[in-house]
Amino acid sequence: MRSRKKEKSPYITLEEACKLLEISIATGRNWLKLEKIKYSDPDKGLFKRKDIEQLHDSFLKGKGTVLKSRRNKSAVRGSELYVNYVSRNSPNHSAVGLLVSNFSGSPTAIKVLLCESFLQLLIDAKKITTNLSEGLFNAYLEGKLKVDEYDWLLQDLMEKTPLQTLKNFSLKLPKFNLHFVEFEDTLGLIYLSLMEISKRRQQGRYYTPQNLTDTAIETLQITKGRVFLDPCCGSGNFLLRLLKRGARVCDLYGCDLDGFSVTLARINFVLSGNCNDESLLKAHLLKCDTVTSKHLPKVDVILGNPPWGSLEDLNVINRYSKTLRCAQKNRPCFADLFVERSLKLLNDGGILQFVLPEALLNVASHETIRNIIYENARVKSVRYLGEVFHAVQCPSVILTLEKTSFAGATGDVIVYHDNQNYVVRRNRKPLDFNFKITDQEALVIEKMDDLEHCVKLRGHAKFALGIVTGSNQGAIYNTKVEGSEPVLRGIDVEPFKIKEAKSYLIFDESKFQQVAPLEYYRSPEKIVYRFIARYPIAAVDTKGLLTLNSCNFIVPTFKNISATYLAAVLNSSAVRFYFEKKFHTIKVLRSLLEEVPIPIASEDSQREVEFLVEQLTDASEQEYQATLKKIDKKVAEIYGLGKRALKLISL
Repeated sequence: MRSRKKEKSPYITLEEACKLLEISIATGRNWLKLEKIKYSDPDKGLFKRKDIEQLHDSFLKGKGTVLKSRRNKSAVRGSELYVNYVSRNSPNHSAVGLLVSNFSGSPTAIKVLLCESFLQLLIDAKKITTNLSEGLFNAYLEGKLKVDEYDWLLQDLMEKTPLQTLKNFSLKLPKFNLHFVEFEDTLGLIYLSLMEISKRRQQGRYYTPQNLTDTAIETLQITKGRVFLDPCCGSGNFLLRLLKRGARVCDLYGCDLDGFSVTLARINFVLSGNCNDESLLKAHLLKCDTVTSKHLPKVDVILGNPPWGSLEDLNVINRYSKTLRCAQKNRPCFADLFVERSLKLLNDGGILQFVLPEALLNVASHETIRNIIYENARVKSVRYLGEVFHAVQCPSVILTLEKTSFAGATGDVIVYHDNQNYVVRRNRKPLDFNFKITDQEALVIEKMDDLEHCVKLRGHAKFALGIVTGSNQGAIYNTKVEGSEPVLRGIDVEPFKIKEAKSYLIFDESKFQQVAPLEYYRSPEKIVYRFIARYPIAAVDTKGLLTLNSCNFIVPTFKNISATYLAAVLNSSAVRFYFEKKFHTIKVLRSLLEEVPIPIASEDSQREVEFLVEQLTDASEQEYQATLKKIDKKVAEIYGLGKRALKLISL
């Protein structure tokens, strides 16, 4: 008698939905916020299984847009050559590229391939000799190839896999030929490239390209007895580059939670560091959890590229929170945890130099680690890198800190940004980690922030988002139809000007995903602005027009500030400068607009600005540009900005 299969529930939780969609729970939460997925039962937090399955099927058929619209860590399959990890001039680049193209093995097959690769490199480096040219690992397994003092490393690579399994896989290896290149992490390139992309990204394995590693360590002084540690060493590329610059093996330490990577690091030390001492290598390259290990030494320099993802394992979070402040919250960032732990491992006066997400310097979720840095170190240098990691859209920095014994230590900060170098010499305000601005630029922002006669938008305006239809197809028309009316998009808004709308909408609140109260849209006077922009682009609407979500708006409630004058302030080069230098955003968020100081002008000054804005209506292009400059100059004067500041912020 056949047992009946248990019927699947028609409803599933967020965790189950994420498994079906092959995304992380963090991504799922973001999709909920962005309304890319929606609960069918919000009170219970449940989805309809069939809706999620249909969404997943649309991805597989290439019809879905969600996965294409953002970097997704989980739903990417296959493997790919990790471009730029080693020099393009390496003789191994093409060989590994062919392996990636033609080899789709299991983890055990990859393990066997790495064993074969290790033996090829040992022979090419003249560490061992043999007449064999291929089938090296199979010969080793059959006792026909002796490796003597390197045997323990091969045993570590094999990880106690049954002998017959290893033999079976060794006979199926493709033909390839590697060459030993001193200080090159060839095995790391193979391991990372053949690992399934989704697993690599979920585990945060973005190994640092060789050229970036060299950039990251070029300012570090290497002297005898100066001890270095890479607390997330992977296969050891940072340590290899230190060896190339003359560091001694006995002065280098590394550790990683991935034991297989540490084995590769030990192999690299054997190949390029000429160190065969098993006990020394095991003492200096450790398989351990950096955050909790009690076997790590105090060191002079800590460097590397820690993982950047979020920690979601509650048991691990609870364990880490006993010693780290950054772990005392939900889903702490690994980068924060590694910075905090590393500062504890440094000697006083020691240097920490990490490749980190730029967000650590300016995003609110990283405030705790910025506090810890402020209390325990001073910033020595910041190098802004932009997006430097293959297939990862996340701006990066090289941050250099010096551990101090007192809080609030200040000093010169060397900054590398946009192909220019400059020194920040002023004493930064506490927790001011915005090093993209020079001292002169910072003084202008401080002057605006410290203006006595100013007011903020918070409490003096109603903010509203444009309409989210759920699907513009079928809801938005290119021509006017019966019952429809114009609706503004962000591209319809220019400074002080609303272009004739080319989109139309039939207003039916019940059919929209998101809509502001109708009376807000119909306000006799409101300021519309582009949502996607690096700074405000605003105009006054007196026609009560509808707007889509790319065009948000403000209904001012000031008693002594006119909407026209407020639009002039928001469109000014002063506010543009303030936004670009202080926020570094591509979205004009309400929270940012509420930070902008709005200078309170006299009635005469406001009338002068309003008169100039009126002149824009029928002006020729030449007159229009000249009048814009007059408005801009007048707003700058109201801010109290002099000629030097005007030159700095001018459009």
